[in-house]
Amino acid sequence: MLIAAGRSPQTKTLNLDKTGVEVDEKGYIKVNDKLETTAEGIYALGDVKPGPAFTHIAYNDHLVVLKNLMENADVSIKGRPVPYCMFTDPQLGRIGLSEDEARKQGLDIKVAKLTMDHVARAIETNETKGFMKAVVDAKTDQVLGAAVLGYEGGEVMSVLQMAMQGKITAHQLRENIFAHPTLSESINNLFMSIEEA
Repeated sequence: MLIAAGRSPQTKTLNLDKTGVEVDEKGYIKVNDKLETTAEGIYALGDVKPGPAFTHIAYNDHLVVLKNLMENADVSIKGRPVPYCMFTDPQLGRIGLSEDEARKQGLDIKVAKLTMDHVARAIETNETKGFMKAVVDAKTDQVLGAAVLGYEGGEVMSVLQMAMQGKITAHQLRENIFAHPTLSESINNLFMSIEEA
């Protein structure tokens, strides 16, 4: 059983009314795509702003602000990848669009699916619960999203995230050489499943 009670931003004690920094109806600090608040020169990052409340997102927030302030860059949080991982048993790793999200956007997609009982490393470690799934743009062959519910699902998802960011196609992933025996080598079989559909 999984119970999620939710989170509340801890902004009430910050005396924001004295700074000109505005909050939304839930108490989150309002920010733009560069994490600037409504008060000039004040930035908000991490759990006090709206958006995913992940440590890795807060870390990336600091990089956005640091680069913009110290390097005079033009970095934004808009369009950044948001990897998601739940350390359940089996582990869930997710990135990008789900099949439902892609279909709701009207995208022409192909779907790759592979159950973990067809993954050699999972069989060797007796961790065969779960599956892998990837959503691929039917026209460009680009991976739009992936979910891995299985042994070390977050690690496999991270490989697919890097492939997405590097614009590696599903065809290239299907034919790539991955070390044996690793969980990553199952990515070959995952993308082979598209042709069987």
